[in-house]
Amino acid sequence: MARAEPLFRQWNLLKTLQAFHFGQTEDDLAKRLECCKRTVQRDLNVLQQIGFPVFHETGEYGKRFWRLEAKALDHDGLTLSMTEMLSLYLSQQLLAPLAGTQFGDGLNTALEKIKALLPKSALGHFFDDRTLLVKNLPGQDYSGKDKEIAIINKAMAEGRVLKVRYHSLSKGKDFDATFHPYGLVFLGTNLYCIGLLVEYGEVRTLKVSRIVGVQMTAQVFERPSNFSLRAYTHGSFGIFTSSKFQTIRARFTGWAATSLREQRWHTSQKIVKDTKDGVVAEFELSDTTEFRRWILGFGGQATIISPKSLAAAIQSELKATCGAYGINCPHTPAKLAD
Repeated sequence: MARAEPLFRQWNLLKTLQAFHFGQTEDDLAKRLECCKRTVQRDLNVLQQIGFPVFHETGEYGKRFWRLEAKALDHDGLTLSMTEMLSLYLSQQLLAPLAGTQFGDGLNTALEKIKALLPKSALGHFFDDRTLLVKNLPGQDYSGKDKEIAIINKAMAEGRVLKVRYHSLSKGKDFDATFHPYGLVFLGTNLYCIGLLVEYGEVRTLKVSRIVGVQMTAQVFERPSNFSLRAYTHGSFGIFTSSKFQTIRARFTGWAATSLREQRWHTSQKIVKDTKDGVVAEFELSDTTEFRRWILGFGGQATIISPKSLAAAIQSELKATCGAYGINCPHTPAKLAD
């Protein structure tokens, strides 16, 4: 029997015991979990042995009613159940890049409380790489940026202007700027700060890992009352955005078409045509920087239909790629007709 099967059943067993505070008999549990009574007895024994607070009380006619002890985190009216604690414990893998920062401290404190309530054997029972693996893409470790993050958070809370030294990839050097921090966005494994870059007179996005130094000043700024991080990043395919939206139409075939059918890559994504030969999808975006990188990842399975300027940009990129591999790639016009 695969290891995953009893683990999922035991997880559901914990959820069932949690839902019925007055207890369930072994027969009741077997019926709810759609397994035999002997399997339930074996699972209850396993959960007890590894440290979960599972116990029984004997009722009339010698029937045993199994319950889950009310071991939960309860503070200021916020109560976490057993399975909620297990889910929170799992979330540490999702937020791994923020470990060692202000954002990770709260999670670490909660995890320490959970570890005090449940033994290591219980916590490790459901979460190992044989049954569930949360695999993050390689990304930044922000523990070394905790000081900068703390200053940014304080400046946002107090509306204080920052003096920032930032490493620009496009310029290839550091530059100093005056910055009004509006908010932080955590995307994938990267943390960004969005705010007004005074020297440019417009809202810009700074990648926190590229902030070389930051100092809070005595000057104050007023955050625009109508500014919203969600609205500001709405037209981006990731983090980059601008004020001008455009409709993009692209054709996807083969495995790329399957990917579009199975996953919504952007909130504006709309499949306007779906046949056995592939799909045609539309996107409403204000910036195509990250979109171009994404669509190039599909290779020949994705083609830009419109606008023509974006199709030409993709052609240039592909031509440069051919050149990098020593392939003569003659110019051929994009097929724009749908």
